[in-house]
Amino acid sequence: MQAYLLFAITLILGCLFAYTNGFQDGSSVAASPIACRSMTRITAVVITALFEFSGALFGGSKVASSISQITNYPRNDTFLVVLVCALTGAITWNFVTRILRVPSSSTHALVGGLIGAIFASTGNFQYVVFGDFGYLIHPTGVCKVLAALFISPLLGFVAGFLTLRFVNFVCARATSHLNTTLKRMQFLILPVMAFGHGANDSQKVMGVVVMALSTQSFGRMLDPQIGDGGIPLWIRLTVGVFMTMGVVAMAQGIVKRVGAGIYKMRPVHGFVTEFASSVVVMTGSLTGGPVSASQVIASTVMGVGYAQRRKGVHWLVAKDMLVAWFLTIPSAGFTAFLVYEIFAPFIRIL
Repeated sequence: MQAYLLFAITLILGCLFAYTNGFQDGSSVAASPIACRSMTRITAVVITALFEFSGALFGGSKVASSISQITNYPRNDTFLVVLVCALTGAITWNFVTRILRVPSSSTHALVGGLIGAIFASTGNFQYVVFGDFGYLIHPTGVCKVLAALFISPLLGFVAGFLTLRFVNFVCARATSHLNTTLKRMQFLILPVMAFGHGANDSQKVMGVVVMALSTQSFGRMLDPQIGDGGIPLWIRLTVGVFMTMGVVAMAQGIVKRVGAGIYKMRPVHGFVTEFASSVVVMTGSLTGGPVSASQVIASTVMGVGYAQRRKGVHWLVAKDMLVAWFLTIPSAGFTAFLVYEIFAPFIRIL
């Protein structure tokens, strides 16, 4: 009975995490078209929500497999307690960054929460699979997650910089009608970006839920390696619905920070940001690299601003974001550690 209750709590917290992920990263996804007035806020939210849900349903399972491979914790009831505390730490950090109006990485928060909860449970990191970077071609374990999370913003910056330079070169003699064309093209680019984010970030929650289902109390209903066992449709639907609800409850403060706080974007900048970001995020989803859409989009905006007019970039805002990114893993980990120390004894006696 205890295992079923713990699984229910894990599922509820997973849904809540998906919801926080939706308003955290979904706000960044829709920020560019809203900021450059290519779409109204309602239109951007509807398109983003629809394709985020589609990404959750049809986005594969490679990212979920990457998340499951960062720990080899024995699949017992204690592991369910670890997952509950890990999700609590990640959710807490997502709400803190929403209040502070700072775009942060939900993936960082989840990884930090898992590491912190595992350490609280064992007193060491023996069940954390750190892996290796594999010369950045075939990284494994935590190193694969960290490589994707830290390299993707750099790729976003470079992609934004080079794409804007190319567009400016090609369209050097374009008339003012170009702005209208670029605004319309964002109706094609935003769905790709939203689908990529939905496919990538929803799988992180799915990975946690499937790991919970693989514990001994459920008769190992699923293989721990998600790539072999697959993700049940009911998990995809549940996570997708809650992530979509988070997108609808968009954090306006994050939209303003990303859309106008880093660099004041015009239609060309909004188009380039969405296009370059979607390439990086979709690549991560297809290769199993868990990337942060918020980080990729924010760094792409920086690259676009640097290419157009470097003095126009609000570097102090960018600095605040960078600080938040680097604080996320230790902060979420410490929160999960405290949650385990305080509540684990009570959870065990349920």
